Amino acid sequence: MSHLISLDMYQTAGIGVAALALGILFTRKIPFLKRFCIPAPVSGGLLVSSLTLALFYLGGLEFSFDGTIKDICMTVFFTSVGFQSNMKALRSGGRPLVVLVILVAALIVCQNLISLGASRLMGLDPLLGMAAGSIPMCGGHGTSGGFSPVLESMGLQGASSITMACATFGLVAGSMIGGPLAERLIRRRSLAD
Repeated sequence: MSHLISLDMYQTAGIGVAALALGILFTRKIPFLKRFCIPAPVSGGLLVSSLTLALFYLGGLEFSFDGTIKDICMTVFFTSVGFQSNMKALRSGGRPLVVLVILVAALIVCQNLISLGASRLMGLDPLLGMAAGSIPMCGGHGTSGGFSPVLESMGLQGASSITMACATFGLVAGSMIGGPLAERLIRRRSLAD
């Protein structure tokens, strides 16, 4: 029998701050995390999520986190992302930037083809394929939050949970794979200063 523990906005924010602080501490103290550029929110978040999972399976404790400030924080973050963008910086990217844009566009198409194809092969709703495709994988949490109501209005129940889970998986997997891969390429090609 599980026991539900509902955390209010302040308690949820406190757990988030504690996870970030633990992640910062781990990243500073554990050479593996620092060497492979694993972000502090990922290492701290993995610890807290593992702890809540263990408490659920071992003690039947289920946590409900308040999402009141989530939308505000996401809006502030994604609004601030574009502050450093300007046409002069984009023009200075030249040919490598054009190649990058073409590769990203191809990746977006491939992600959607793979997720839609997999959902079709498994006999699932194609909207579920879209919820696990480029919306969360390229767009992340912000795009997932924006498209979830659209997917729900088209008939996909729980679209918000699905897209947020996929975005979180993509973020964590990208951090866990990208950091070690980048470190290896930098070391192999002697790119470090």
